[in-house]
Amino acid sequence: MDKMTNPGSKAISVMKSVLFSYLVTIFMLLVIAFLMLQTGLSGGVLGAMVIVTYIVSVFLGSFYMGRHVEQKRFVWGLIVGVVYFAIYCMISMIVHGEEPAEVMHFVKAFLIIAGSGMLGGMLS
Repeated sequence: MDKMTNPGSKAISVMKSVLFSYLVTIFMLLVIAFLMLQTGLSGGVLGAMVIVTYIVSVFLGSFYMGRHVEQKRFVWGLIVGVVYFAIYCMISMIVHGEEPAEVMHFVKAFLIIAGSGMLGGMLS
């Protein structure tokens, strides 16, 4: 693979990685919705499956990013995770309107997303 040195190409690669992560997220959420329809999953199992979706999708996107940079792969994985989380927050605010958000929910989601982003970058 061609390693990047141009900052512009790194930004494009970050966007590709985040897009890939969201495509994986959409696919996994569709699978979860199908499983809910077929089996009637409980709320606890559903919550765990959504968390696994975050972990897998950000890990794969960060792994992709780590394959395209030479140095500090964990940092680039973290960047992918932070961008993913920022988009996640914007979507949550649009869907839920201007209701007060649960801060601990966002803190937990940030830690999960950032951690799996760093791990994906490190293992690439």
